[in-house]
Amino acid sequence: MWSSSRILRIVAWSVVLAAPLALGACTWLTPIYGTGGLSAERFDVRFGSPTNRLEQIIYNDLSLRFGKGGADAPIVRVSASQAARALTNNIVTRPGDQNQMVATASVTVVDADGKTLLSVSRTASADYITSSQSLANQQTEETAGIQAGHLVADTLLLEILAALSK
Repeated sequence: MWSSSRILRIVAWSVVLAAPLALGACTWLTPIYGTGGLSAERFDVRFGSPTNRLEQIIYNDLSLRFGKGGADAPIVRVSASQAARALTNNIVTRPGDQNQMVATASVTVVDADGKTLLSVSRTASADYITSSQSLANQQTEETAGIQAGHLVADTLLLEILAALSK
């Protein structure tokens, strides 16, 4: 009995001591965000000019993750729009109506030579509820639009990183 308990303790300590070494060997995994991995700061890009509030939100999110490039850096252009839609029909009287703000953005990345590196379109949505208070409805719709803009910017960031890392 005593010998099997001792063997179990030796095995347990071996696992405890070997686990950090095994996890430390996983250095081939590269994080997308952060300073030690495939960080967007490695890529210098130029950005187009926003034409609406949604595009401004997307450009701001992307500019926080990329370096500012010169004339030879690829240019990122975003075209975005948003639309609200009802999630339920409103034939039943209730205190609030469920809605959804859908943000659609197209991004094009062109290198200095004029070659298109990326041309995709992505969509993101954010739900919100409206009631009989018009000011509150305006605020919740605006907040949902901002949230959808941030979500679509995150998706576009991954697409741009993939295109620039090739």
